[in-house]
Amino acid sequence: MQNEAVTSLQQTEKHYRRLLEKLHNVVYKVRCQAETDAEFIYTMFEGRVAKQQGLTTEAVRGKTPQDLFAPRFAAYLQAQYKKAWRGESVIHEFTCGDETYYVSLLQSQDEEGRKELIGCSLDLTLCRQAKQKIEHMQRYDALTGLPNQLAFDEYLYQAVEAGNVSGSPFTLMIVDIDKFKMMHAAIGRTPSEAVLAHVAEKLSLVFEEGTVLARLSKDNFAILIQGMDCEEARLKAVEIISLITSPIQTSDTEIHVTASIGISIYPADGDSPEEVLKKAETAMYRAKERGGNCYCFYSHEMTRIGEQWVLRSELRNAVQRGELFLHYQPRYAVRSKKLVGMEALVRWLHPESGVLFPGKFIELAEKTGLILEIDRWVLEAACARMKKWKDLGNICALVSVNLSYLHFKELGCVQMIMNTLRKTGLAPECLEIELTESVFVEDPEVALEAIRQLKALGVRIAIDDFGTGYSALHYLKKFPFDTLKIDRSFLENVTVSEADGVILQTVIDMAKKLNLRVVAEGVETEEQLSYLRAHACDEVQGYLLGRPVPEEQMEKLLLSMYN
Repeated sequence: MQNEAVTSLQQTEKHYRRLLEKLHNVVYKVRCQAETDAEFIYTMFEGRVAKQQGLTTEAVRGKTPQDLFAPRFAAYLQAQYKKAWRGESVIHEFTCGDETYYVSLLQSQDEEGRKELIGCSLDLTLCRQAKQKIEHMQRYDALTGLPNQLAFDEYLYQAVEAGNVSGSPFTLMIVDIDKFKMMHAAIGRTPSEAVLAHVAEKLSLVFEEGTVLARLSKDNFAILIQGMDCEEARLKAVEIISLITSPIQTSDTEIHVTASIGISIYPADGDSPEEVLKKAETAMYRAKERGGNCYCFYSHEMTRIGEQWVLRSELRNAVQRGELFLHYQPRYAVRSKKLVGMEALVRWLHPESGVLFPGKFIELAEKTGLILEIDRWVLEAACARMKKWKDLGNICALVSVNLSYLHFKELGCVQMIMNTLRKTGLAPECLEIELTESVFVEDPEVALEAIRQLKALGVRIAIDDFGTGYSALHYLKKFPFDTLKIDRSFLENVTVSEADGVILQTVIDMAKKLNLRVVAEGVETEEQLSYLRAHACDEVQGYLLGRPVPEEQMEKLLLSMYN
């Protein structure tokens, strides 16, 4: 019976060994010659790759790492085995031929109950494939397959480095589709993406091998061409414009697209990647100022556009550097003259230019998307300050914060506002969000759902600058606004122009019928205030009653009013 058991065990071991021999992975066993961890010997070594290197069980049994491997690698293995022998979790590198594996070491016991270590290599094929895929996603645009901004920056850096050594010039073109945002709003996402893919395909046909074509942002492409002079660049730009303007056929309709192209030449327009890119972008904006559908070479006369580019770069760091701050403009009830709220207005303490008002940078912030970060900062700062004022006493006022329409292109804005209220502790009913009419044209259905969710929380919603934009009365009826803010332009001649008075009265009457509170902005004279009082306007704000003031002055005003 005992002989049969031994025979069975030997057969099982042979079968097990044959299986291990076929494995691509490396599997081995190692144990100490004594109870200490002074010297380790191998008792098994299997795996197809190991066998190719002569590392078989028969060849290694009883041998130490020092017997089998180079001194440095043997010492490394010895140290790893000691850690695992003491019970530590160990994953170490194991070089077998030209390949490097990661080996996991586990404690076990042999058939006689003696402690041993089992090393098993990990198959990293899937990990490598995933890593390659991630690296590709990081460097290439999913829609067009072109290099993205990250990859292009490297190409541009390499071109400048090579040019610094050889003196060879290159041309950089920035191609930006004209009025793409408007087109996207009109035809939707899928056709817009088809347009982008079509433009990318057209551009790829224009250039020879060695030219770098990349998609930097949604509607913005870059082209880096080696050894092209100004005249060749001009002809190439004309060819690109002609190609892009040819009609694009989508599944539903024929779309006509134009583009603006900015061109800079290295080294004439700059000797650094940043400078060459900056000049090409500046030239592109100049082409847009000319009406689009054209190209423009950089010239040193483009100082104003260049300043805008610099301002944009500085604006990126304004929040992190603590350069933004808030002023608050009080809002009063017309009949009781009681302070009922305040509008938070952002200011930028520019390190060189001093205090900048929103008119100097908000439009730029919206164009670049920086408005999202700025708005988040304003919202949190205003809510935190309002919570502090509420804690001072029985203050019945709300704070009003302007948010860009860009927030309302997706429902994430609701969570952002909820998180801010939760973080600051401000009650939702103490916050009013001001939106402009731009929110109607971007993605009205998403904006409508976001506003409904905010209303359900208790946040008040105001339509700001009513009458200056698209005047979408249909959306005014459809959206559940609480407040309608009348732009100052309606008040300028209201006391002297009968027509202006009729228009203003019509707006107020319409708002009342829709159960909206009416707030008039820009009230600067007693005559305007008297007119608004006589025509049932609810609230007012403007220089007549109070200019925007720092938070310290706003706090004093609140305390004097409510205490």
